[in-house]
Amino acid sequence: MYTRIRKAREEQGYTREKFAEKLDVSVSYLAELERGRTGISVKMLIKVCNLLGLSADYVLFGTERKEDALRLDAIHRINSKYLPLLDKTIGELLILSRDE
Repeated sequence: MYTRIRKAREEQGYTREKFAEKLDVSVSYLAELERGRTGISVKMLIKVCNLLGLSADYVLFGTERKEDALRLDAIHRINSKYLPLLDKTIGELLILSRDE
């Protein structure tokens, strides 16, 4: 679990310092977490998953994420000002799907 967090952080270009700042934790706590020397609370797990766009299943168990989870992760990273457009597009696609 801990190596998956570190690997995802690095792949997304976060330094340990910047990632700790975004999580509102100390760099030393994050270092201990990534080394597996300290546990992670559910609240912190949620923050890590949201920030990195990962599913909790992937972080905890290392299972590959399914297509739906990947789409959901992508949606969470969309700037909120574009969400009304996304909602409209989804609504129109659902109408088209009913007509098929």
